[in-house]
Amino acid sequence: MRKTPKPKPVAPHKTGTRRAAPPAESASPLIMKYGDGSLERRKGIFIAQLRGSYEEMGRQHAELAKEACGDVTLQYFNRVVENLVAHSLPPAAGAVGHSLKWLFHKRNQHRLGDRMKEHLGAFAEAFDVPAIEAERIFLVPDIIHYLIGRAFPPFAAPPSCSGFFARGEMTGNGRVLVGRNFDFFGRGVWNANNAAIVMHPTGGQSFCWLGALSVPGSAQGFNESGLYVCMHTQFTRDVQTAGEPIFKICHEVLADCRTLDEAIRRILARPRLCGLTLFVVDSRNRNAAAVEFSANRHAIVRPANDLLVQTNHYLTPEMQKLLVVPYPWQRNSHGRRERLVQLLEAKRGKLQPADVPAMLSDCWDVYENRKRLTGNILACVNNAQSLVFSPEDDAVWLANADYPVCHSDRFAGFRLSALLAGDAARYELPDLAGGKQLDETERATLKEYADAWSAHMDQLNNNQAVFHLRRAAALAPDEAIYPRLAGLFLLKQKKYRQALTLLRRNAEYDYRDVLMKAEAYVWVGRCLDLLERREEAKVQYTLAANLNAPPVSDGARRHLKRPFKPRQLFDVSPEFIVGTALSRY
Repeated sequence: MRKTPKPKPVAPHKTGTRRAAPPAESASPLIMKYGDGSLERRKGIFIAQLRGSYEEMGRQHAELAKEACGDVTLQYFNRVVENLVAHSLPPAAGAVGHSLKWLFHKRNQHRLGDRMKEHLGAFAEAFDVPAIEAERIFLVPDIIHYLIGRAFPPFAAPPSCSGFFARGEMTGNGRVLVGRNFDFFGRGVWNANNAAIVMHPTGGQSFCWLGALSVPGSAQGFNESGLYVCMHTQFTRDVQTAGEPIFKICHEVLADCRTLDEAIRRILARPRLCGLTLFVVDSRNRNAAAVEFSANRHAIVRPANDLLVQTNHYLTPEMQKLLVVPYPWQRNSHGRRERLVQLLEAKRGKLQPADVPAMLSDCWDVYENRKRLTGNILACVNNAQSLVFSPEDDAVWLANADYPVCHSDRFAGFRLSALLAGDAARYELPDLAGGKQLDETERATLKEYADAWSAHMDQLNNNQAVFHLRRAAALAPDEAIYPRLAGLFLLKQKKYRQALTLLRRNAEYDYRDVLMKAEAYVWVGRCLDLLERREEAKVQYTLAANLNAPPVSDGARRHLKRPFKPRQLFDVSPEFIVGTALSRY
């Protein structure tokens, strides 16, 4: 098969567009071409324009991405399943990951469809990997959700997507406005390769993935018909190994659908592999829906009072029955939604795009009723993308920073119509100012916390994670989360005496959240049990039980009868996003 030459950089084109305080790289963007495709970087964001057949677009994407970032993002995405398993069962990680990818591909390869198989085949050839490997990578999101639905909580992946749709009486001009935080792993990889990947299929409508360069799919995007779609993770018992892959569903919504009703029909046309909420906006008709689904069930939530807000729990009672989520994640998702609704209602009738970055980077914990740098807040540490979407202003603004990216100083502005038309001279719009939530010390503290998360999640190095947590605790001595998590990691490592010091410090915190106070006492009690100091442990369990904060107080009462045993540490999973451990009570 004939290939065009290796892509070469070409002279930067001059836009002449005025904009507010652009990043340095915007003045001299990287521009490359391959066949009819092109790639450049504006304001730190890659913009890829892919044209032709799906095979041609797959090859263009891969060849351009190879020159810009190699296959680092692709391979990171490919290893996510193994990384999740490695946290609980290190020796089995490779075998489990390979087996799941083999099984899902065997049962679902025919469901990928001709277009995506052609696209992935050419994509794989350009990266010098077998086509089957690219097809398996395409199924990774479904495998993650299946794995957690079947084996939760040891193989837990942290969800922290938050988003809203506003219109009519909510906004200052009655127009549609969307805000969105997207969570994912890959700090230093995903955010470093944030991209708008625009596809112009021959004979079809143009659409744009908002994702990462060298990943052939995304959790969000928009098309020339005015549809915008994004995913919100849900962990449900109703999962299966044969069904429609989520990336394929999203692709077909963007490639083939023109209205909200068409999108809903496509999403629900066939049984799926896993459970999610697909948040779909029809900007031309100023309408939206949260399409809740598991493998075999679904519900649809419509806007109320011109507002629709979604985080990581189903909103309908019938779908909530299918969730398999421990209380820390339930509270985190409910707390984020409650806070986002509060912020939006405070702006009812006057909401503007410039208001949204401060909402997406908000640090208020509704349970503690105070500012936090992590935990039950909107600005979660695994925030990989943050955006403001204003279709009637022909605008999208994307954050570009270290994790959490929502704390970016600027949200880079781009013109939707120019992206979809490939009109590079018109790409750029003035930026939005960031939320400015953090002072210098808070930024330094949050960086230590993010470094700890990266050490744990990506490097599987919990000793390094504890080191960064101790540094964060030194910078912010009034925050309980840092000694708490450090103590929990030491507990898992059976370093009980070191853990006890940190867990006692956690219990001394002036909690306003009774549930977390009870949990702090329980962790001290469990550590004392492991040190065989049973009578001291009972004192801590009694304190927790007397707070009457279920389910933790219920667990404390059981511990008064039965001590906590070392084998029970297997069910303890320290979790950075919620700032505590997932555990049985």
